[in-house]
Amino acid sequence: MKPKALQVLEVALAAVPESESRLKGERELFMRTVHHLIRPTRVWVNPDHTVETALVLLRGHRLQGLPVYEGGKILGIVEPTSLLNAPPEAPVRTVMQTDLMVATPQTPLRTVAEWFQRHQQTVMPVMEGEQLIGLITVFDLLSEIGRSYDPMTGLPWSDYLREWSIERLAEGKEITIIFLDLDNFGVFNKRYGHIVGDEVLRRVAQLLLAETDSETDVVCRWGGDEFAIATLRRREEAGLLAHHLSRQITNIHLPEVDIPISVSYGYQGGKRTREREQVHYAATVDNLVNLASQECLMMKGLSPRSMQGGQLPLPIQAVIEASQPCEKRIKIQSVSYEREGRRAKARVYLQADARVLEGEADGEAQPQRLIAEATLNALKPLTPPPIQMTLLQVIESTGESRHAIVSVIILWENGEIRQELVGSALLREDPNRAVAAAVLDALNRPLGRMLDNL
Repeated sequence: MKPKALQVLEVALAAVPESESRLKGERELFMRTVHHLIRPTRVWVNPDHTVETALVLLRGHRLQGLPVYEGGKILGIVEPTSLLNAPPEAPVRTVMQTDLMVATPQTPLRTVAEWFQRHQQTVMPVMEGEQLIGLITVFDLLSEIGRSYDPMTGLPWSDYLREWSIERLAEGKEITIIFLDLDNFGVFNKRYGHIVGDEVLRRVAQLLLAETDSETDVVCRWGGDEFAIATLRRREEAGLLAHHLSRQITNIHLPEVDIPISVSYGYQGGKRTREREQVHYAATVDNLVNLASQECLMMKGLSPRSMQGGQLPLPIQAVIEASQPCEKRIKIQSVSYEREGRRAKARVYLQADARVLEGEADGEAQPQRLIAEATLNALKPLTPPPIQMTLLQVIESTGESRHAIVSVIILWENGEIRQELVGSALLREDPNRAVAAAVLDALNRPLGRMLDNL
């Protein structure tokens, strides 16, 4: 008769969604490894030990199975069910199971669970090199395999992200939380129906998995049209990732959909400067998620209280208009950079509708930084006095397409609201112009709202 634990395991495995083979592989990466559940043990038998000896060891140490170990190799496994009807004086080699898998601390728990299910085995030895370091049993896996996944997207729910984040904090590592919310998704569902809406969610989930690194990032579906990412990247790197993801999402196209798909995001964390003392890790994670979600609402131009049912209360036409980049309304006329010794001056001319805007910046000869600051100075006439824009960082990198990219991070302050905005542009024929374009990209949404109010 099949052990009850294996029956429960089969039910739990069947409950994990099998939507797409690629997502299945990604889900295995989300699962924790044997390292998290291993039971250290130094108890084993060799092939010449008797069945009686094996039974004494199993009962004395309350084990579900014993490795048969000799010469630095695992030869088999013995479980109580294989010993009960065997003669007490019989050698273990006559009853041991030799068709077995040996795990390492890095083996995914999902892999172990599927082996247990296929081979009706309930215990597995764990080796590190030639050393036996422990056991893992089917009972250890039940809570892990039963973890909740979203059946539609294949992503884990927020409980896994929280557990992963808490573990990383407890290890002394720093995390950043990125919170993403699809724009106007309630209106979107009303126009196209939930079948199309569900396909959008699946496409977004696939993109988030494809564009993140399972070694440093964990992606989850938070609920509804919201997703979250916990990452070991520093804050600035997480901001660049969030901005990259938002731009990639706008490239998602469905044949029957004529409204652009876009996302708002916020990110918090990743900048600890000293060791924590007496910190409640779960509270830290919850606080980072809360701050990131609030920043996400700010990107939408909303405060948490202004949300109605979690969605923007805008008509379809307003959604289409709001999604148009402000770069089309603010044009770069010219960018100049002049150097004299160690000093330099940058000058930027922009056109906003019929209005010409001029900005200058001078200082040490740092072309990208001075051009970014000159662009911000040119934009200041568009912003009322309470708003302050501060350049935090200019970063040059190479994207997956091997094209050089310049990115800027700008602090946007409006009273008590503080947001870090990220923008990027390809460094093509005119690298100076690209820096100005990156600044406009970062300020896309807030400047678009400013222009609407002029």
